[in-house]
Amino acid sequence: MEKMKTISNELQDWIIDTLKQGVSPLAITNGLIKKGFDARFAYETMFEIAFASSDIKGASTYQYEPVYLNEQPHSIVVDNQMVFVRSNFIKPTIIQLDHVLSDEECDFLIERAKCRLQPSKVIDANSGAEKAAAGRTSKGMYFKLQEDDFIARIEKRISLLTSYPIENGEGLQVLHYEVGDEYKSHFDFFPENRVDNRKGGQRIATMLIYLNDVESGGETIFPKINASFTPKKGSAVFFHYSNSLGEVDRKSLHSSLPVQRGEKWVATKWIRQKAID
Repeated sequence: MEKMKTISNELQDWIIDTLKQGVSPLAITNGLIKKGFDARFAYETMFEIAFASSDIKGASTYQYEPVYLNEQPHSIVVDNQMVFVRSNFIKPTIIQLDHVLSDEECDFLIERAKCRLQPSKVIDANSGAEKAAAGRTSKGMYFKLQEDDFIARIEKRISLLTSYPIENGEGLQVLHYEVGDEYKSHFDFFPENRVDNRKGGQRIATMLIYLNDVESGGETIFPKINASFTPKKGSAVFFHYSNSLGEVDRKSLHSSLPVQRGEKWVATKWIRQKAID
């Protein structure tokens, strides 16, 4: 049966109304695919509709506030590691960093993660449970917070770089992308109706650390500002997307492009508003 590749005005209005209610774009897209829409068409059309509308909450009213890393010099010594600031964006807040992890730390983290990889999942906007999604094809695993001395040292370094307490961070996640694997456009923050104050509240920032050089592909892109970051071993991209008013920055929309040659390993640290119980 041929997949649908057209969308009605009524369905377009429903998508916009549903986004205003806090349902994630990824959840809506997965629903369209289940209803028989072509997957590529569903992703491209849904995001075109969603982010062309200035009426969606937070699309144009987000108030930017000072972020610690934005105010640091071009070189920072943390945990005896010299970290360099390569680029600095304000709207949205994105800081590109070099030498966050050493080559040896990257290699050891990959070796520690290999035997624990599972198909990556996303948070369902309706139930709050983890589930598989068509737009995310990597494999991943989580370390427990401060699982051992090595993980604790990495978490301490991230905390010193960002100024957020270790306790505000989720467990370090390691992801592995093979050729063709990708993560389509998404936000890291939660829909408003899925913020759990018992678990640290809203996600406010992400530290994405590249653990290897990728032969081709695998870039992290922020389409709202046409920014692209190429994986480089030991480097990182830090982005901040929630303020003290509880607003979220929809300019933080991002994706991981398909790996074309080789493989891609990344470590992700999500940071919450407050300590995670």
